[in-house]
Amino acid sequence: LHILAGRTKSILTLILAGVALSSLAGALTSLALNLSSDPWAVLEIVFWLMGSLTDRSMIHVELAAPFIIAGYILLLLSGRALDGLSLGEDVAHSLGINLNRTRLLITVGTAASVGAATAVAGAVGFVGLIVPHLLRPLVGGRPAKLLPASMLGGACFILLADIVVREVLPGKDLKLGVVTALVGVPFFLWLLMKSRRYGR
Repeated sequence: LHILAGRTKSILTLILAGVALSSLAGALTSLALNLSSDPWAVLEIVFWLMGSLTDRSMIHVELAAPFIIAGYILLLLSGRALDGLSLGEDVAHSLGINLNRTRLLITVGTAASVGAATAVAGAVGFVGLIVPHLLRPLVGGRPAKLLPASMLGGACFILLADIVVREVLPGKDLKLGVVTALVGVPFFLWLLMKSRRYGR
């Protein structure tokens, strides 16, 4: 994303770069669905895109855990640098923070942890949007404190959503990603309205 957006500091450019990458990923997924000759494979991909913990075992946990733990460690190591970056790049640079190293830690850490979790559970969206905003009033806005709290809070949120999925419509096999999206979209719209109200 940073390579595509270049060295620009424009939020709009970063958003457009993210939309472009998301559209490319969606197109490649659609291409895989279109070219697949196995109807069961297509069904599995569709269910994976909805996100679910159904039929997951400790084997899946063992496969994903090394990548998730390594990613978490990299993200926790970047906590102090993120504290400085929250005050702006100029302030972070004056504090002696290596911005390139920080970007690398964040990119690799996020890719490893989120990628491994997504490979096992599928695309479960909005967790990273909802949980930090809910926990920020409790632990403060410093990323170094918010990161570990969000890791634990995200796990609790997923567990709660999975319980809801299994209890509300147990016979319909409601997917986890559907529930988080139904909660996340109104929450995202509320954040947008709140930002507009305060002019941020």
